[in-house]
Amino acid sequence: MKQAQGRHGLFKTSALASALLACLPAWAETDADGSVSVELTEVTVTAQAENASTEHSGSYASKTVSIGKGQQSRKETPSSVSVVTRQRLEDQNLSSVSDALKQVTGITVQRFDGAGNFNNYYSRGYQIDAIQLDGINFGNTGNVVEFDTAMYDRIEVLRGPAGLFQGSGEPSGAINLARKRALADTQVGAAALVGSWNSYRVEGDVTGALTEDRRLRGRLVAAYDDRESYQDVVGSQKQMVYGTLEYDLTEATTLATGITWQKIKAVIDQGMPAYANGALLNVPRSTFIGANWNTQDLESTDLFAEVEHRLDGGGLLKFAAHKLDRYMLYKVARSNSAVTAAGNTNLQTGIYSPDRTNWSADVYADLPFTVGGLQQNVIVGADYRTQDDANLSTAFANTAVMNVYAPNHAVPEPVWTNTSRGGTEVTQYGTYGQLRLKPLSWATLVGGGRLSWWQSDTFNTTFATNVTTRSHAEQDAEFTPYAALIFDVLPEVSVYTSYADVFQPQSQITSNNEQIDPRTGKQIEAGIKGELLGGRLLPQFAVFRINDENRAIDDPNSSNVNHYIPGGEVESSGYEVEITGELLPGWEISTGYAYVKTEYLRAPTATQNGDVFSTFTPKNNFNLWTRYRFQDGPLSKLSIGGGARSVSSFYAQGTGVKFVSAGYTIYSLQLAYDISEHIDVSLTGNNLLDEEYYEKVSGTTRQNFYGEPRNAMLAVRLRY
Repeated sequence: MKQAQGRHGLFKTSALASALLACLPAWAETDADGSVSVELTEVTVTAQAENASTEHSGSYASKTVSIGKGQQSRKETPSSVSVVTRQRLEDQNLSSVSDALKQVTGITVQRFDGAGNFNNYYSRGYQIDAIQLDGINFGNTGNVVEFDTAMYDRIEVLRGPAGLFQGSGEPSGAINLARKRALADTQVGAAALVGSWNSYRVEGDVTGALTEDRRLRGRLVAAYDDRESYQDVVGSQKQMVYGTLEYDLTEATTLATGITWQKIKAVIDQGMPAYANGALLNVPRSTFIGANWNTQDLESTDLFAEVEHRLDGGGLLKFAAHKLDRYMLYKVARSNSAVTAAGNTNLQTGIYSPDRTNWSADVYADLPFTVGGLQQNVIVGADYRTQDDANLSTAFANTAVMNVYAPNHAVPEPVWTNTSRGGTEVTQYGTYGQLRLKPLSWATLVGGGRLSWWQSDTFNTTFATNVTTRSHAEQDAEFTPYAALIFDVLPEVSVYTSYADVFQPQSQITSNNEQIDPRTGKQIEAGIKGELLGGRLLPQFAVFRINDENRAIDDPNSSNVNHYIPGGEVESSGYEVEITGELLPGWEISTGYAYVKTEYLRAPTATQNGDVFSTFTPKNNFNLWTRYRFQDGPLSKLSIGGGARSVSSFYAQGTGVKFVSAGYTIYSLQLAYDISEHIDVSLTGNNLLDEEYYEKVSGTTRQNFYGEPRNAMLAVRLRY
């Protein structure tokens, strides 16, 4: 918060100004020489600094983002960035992170189970392999289960390499899940939702000051979600509680701490098989290939603490630490063969129960300074994170047969015996720095780099033989540079170009039994961004090219199939356009289109050169959601909304055969009504035309999923 004090001023009249004397108010005094002394009352001008928080904004646009370090304008961020605001999460009833990311420009969501609890996210053809919580990385995301969106203020997505503040990773991007913060003003929110397939959901949210001086604040958010599915047997029950406290140690220093707990009990579904010739099944979407004892139990606990110290002049010192524990019981009967002409497929049964613990810590300084009357900025910091996976597993074996046209879910459950224990511990730490210089008021130069250390230790013990195998890989002092230029061509419009490096360690070995070099990548991006209509409408356009080199390929000079050399190269290129915000008073919109082309320049085998690299990434991806709130007249309490999501064809590559989804377009429509100032009700219909499509294709054995049929959701929300 900035304050400017008014000063007393003395205005001397001239012949031209003397005619205005009669207009002077009573507090203006005339001196003996005819001059006028005007004593101005003291004026305090208060300006609130930009804040990335989106709740209560009522907008689909967020001018400020916190992905990375600190907060900065999207217009001054030289990367393609999208934000799913709190208003949009509520308007579209997006209760899971995966559902929210399906609405983001250029993002492909790959689900791995029927209930939608296991998901991988892809951008520009690569998996987004790290997720941030309030700007702090917590580790690899492989099939991660995120917390319910009731606890989040917004979801931020940066597309393209994010190695400067991330370390090792794919050249895909970063996802930042920004929590709701404890507020000093008391507010209460609640919601009840009911929908197709016996879906029921309730939410509660309360926050406010806990002491009279408002220095201690708290917030409690809870959600309960119970739903069946369009598939037989499949269902999911979720409970989530999030609590946080914030305490102002001084006027400039705040301590925040909190805990989130979530438990999910679901039926695991691993999708349907396909025919060996690449043909997908044409069966009812309700078909479930599995047993009635299939189990997916998931429990997650996240603890966090952070200290922020605000410096004079707008600087910030911050330390944050997270501990995230996740446990899973995965008990399954799943398809494990191609479908025969008679419709039969083998069922594979097994249990897998991993434990995962993530620790992360980050400390940094965000320091603005002035040169030549223009504000510059430097960020320096260091981070550390570790991920420790341990799991018990039975042997997975084919124990039954199921007919896909007449599934019988009363599959005998085997007598389970654990046969192996395995685990991987990945540790990464590094230092980073970024300098933003403004040599001119309309130009910004951004430069930075990161020095990273990475290591991985893996073990696997087979109980029958009591033999343990171990492997170790590491990478020391890997430097990742970053550079960008931003030019303000108009006060409301900027253009930028950026260059980013990325590295991804590889565990394969060479013929000399040495760890293969890391994959290295670079991206060149250019774009234009605007803040129109006073910042209420945010358009952006970006073009990019990624070259990913040193991919592990078979060593042509070795007869050992486990020997590799770093020789592969992949290129991803395309463009993205997005518009979010308020077109007219009451009319919010979020729409985006992405075109992505990926190909092998040097493939693991020569016959693959020129082939598509990321076959499951559609070349064309379009999203639209808009809502209009009538402003006047008899319809002033009514809102109407709707949208579309469309992707072009994509496929999975088998041995000599493709499994193709023809692409699809689905439409949504919503009507909402404000019952009172504090209560509104909405009815949303999804997949209105009941489009039948495959949302994911994978291969012969399983992991082929239909998308949801037509469905509806009724929601009532209260805010006080």
